[in-house]
Amino acid sequence: MLAYTPMILPFLASLTLTSGLGAVAAGRPSAAARTFAWLMAGLSVWTLCYVMELSSATLAGKHAWLVAKYLGAAPTPLLWLVFCLHATGREGWLTRPVRAALVGWAALVFAVVCTDSLHHLMWTDLRVVPGEPELQAGHGPFFWAYAAVVYGSIVSSVVLFTRFYHAAQPMFRRQGLLLALGGFVPLAGRMSEDLLGLDLLPHVDEVIFFFLFSAVLFALALFRYGALRLVPIAHHLVIHNIRAGIVVLDLSGWVVDLNPFARELFGLRPGEGVGASSQDVLPSLAAPDAPQTPEEEITLLRGHEPSYFTVQRSPIRGASGQVSGQAVVLFDITARREAEQQLQHLAQTDALTGVPNRRHFTAQAEQLLAQAARDGQPFAVLMLDIDRFKSINDTYGHPAGDEVLRAVARTCQGRLRRSDLFARCGGEEFAALLPATSAAEAEQVAEALREAVEALSVQDAGRPIPVTLSVGLAPGDPALGLGLDAWLAQADDALYAAKVGGRNRVTLAPPALVPAAG
Repeated sequence: MLAYTPMILPFLASLTLTSGLGAVAAGRPSAAARTFAWLMAGLSVWTLCYVMELSSATLAGKHAWLVAKYLGAAPTPLLWLVFCLHATGREGWLTRPVRAALVGWAALVFAVVCTDSLHHLMWTDLRVVPGEPELQAGHGPFFWAYAAVVYGSIVSSVVLFTRFYHAAQPMFRRQGLLLALGGFVPLAGRMSEDLLGLDLLPHVDEVIFFFLFSAVLFALALFRYGALRLVPIAHHLVIHNIRAGIVVLDLSGWVVDLNPFARELFGLRPGEGVGASSQDVLPSLAAPDAPQTPEEEITLLRGHEPSYFTVQRSPIRGASGQVSGQAVVLFDITARREAEQQLQHLAQTDALTGVPNRRHFTAQAEQLLAQAARDGQPFAVLMLDIDRFKSINDTYGHPAGDEVLRAVARTCQGRLRRSDLFARCGGEEFAALLPATSAAEAEQVAEALREAVEALSVQDAGRPIPVTLSVGLAPGDPALGLGLDAWLAQADDALYAAKVGGRNRVTLAPPALVPAAG
């Protein structure tokens, strides 16, 4: 059973491109072109099966297409290396034993994949995760051997293409540059995730896109200097598949070229941007002569919403080997950044009440106390506890108790200043830190909170639930040099006194007499 997911759209475009490039290459007489055609065929099978895996709605269906995918995924990395040898004039290395070993390895990979349910050497487990169209898998030992071969093929191609570029005659330097860049793209893409943790294309198998981008560069290197014009295909690829902005700069930082997606990012019309300074087109981009970092990130406003991009730079060298410019590629990481921000918010927030949790309170309170010490300003620490909360749960039920907690949290947070820190510490207990607040001012605030909670109208099935609050107040003096734990302990002692004294009241802790250390 298949189910539509928009995730398949870029891969369908990718499939169209690889099939078209393979068909064009198949009609060329050179061994490199024929190998390129087989490489595109393998990548097309890989992509098609991956589209079907994403579209399948069942674990069994996804598993079947995952296995079928290796009809392309098993030979493609090896075809990549074979194409590299043909394109760089090293086809003599492809002796009969080498060819047999390559074919044997591809067959072994597919055999292990097909029989994985018997030994789990490829995948230790397969599962469907809600919201993730791709089948999730734990990796067995053979998977890492397969990955090592993939890495080895890519690294070898990068070395060979780079040597070819440096040894090529001037008229073939452009072709050598395209081959070298094409070989480097998959390596750079995989290293960005495996070594730097940058998932450039979340939720999908980005290796397909890296190979595809390289395929277009290879096709340009093979055919551009003949009759075939592949520039429109390359532009289509950038727009509909990679969705990355590409800007080419000279040594002075002037824009030599940029692709349509980059123009869209920068708000430029067709024809604009070329000849302008990079600082005019993209002020947030570091200047070409500035120290470069491997994890440069920039923020762009698209409409009124910020978008986040990682920036990758690759030097472009002239015939003499000197750097003559650089290619700047911008990858959109907005979705990942927003997910990180959401996770950070969840880690700092109490799930039931929506106010900060104890961990966040502790971290922020330490900073506020340090600021109070620097400024010599008084402060106050409050401990607040809902009276007889267990009785509320026992009488009205836990859902009603949860509503009381939420109502108290909203009421207290709504009556505190933006500069005040308020959090749920656990159970029915809350804490607050009031910076730049005298003891008399803090007592007024605490009493106002107590009165507001007492006036709450919380009901359960039409029955009013009486809610009151006991508050322990510790006026803080930064000159005493006490830490957060000491002030919380004093406020907690005052809270205990308020409970013993009859509840629904504010009790002040006695002045702290411990001098500052030293």
